[in-house]
Amino acid sequence: MLDIIIVIGLLIDVVAALMMYYGKIFRSSQTIEQISKHSEHEIKHRILETQLARLGAILLIVGFVIQIIGYTINIKV
Repeated sequence: MLDIIIVIGLLIDVVAALMMYYGKIFRSSQTIEQISKHSEHEIKHRILETQLARLGAILLIVGFVIQIIGYTINIKV
């Protein structure tokens, strides 16, 4: 029973990670340019920030999925 609770918690973590970074992960370059009319440097910085958020979210989700798979295998054994 404890393993099932852990798996549910990890699934919630995956959803939460996506929700936390949704604005940065799914922000287009056009949107960044529209909200960053101030300087070219700011546009480049926000694009980099968005790319890092996407990569970070992918790594976070992969980590959680690996844990879920590990716990699932452990439950079956």
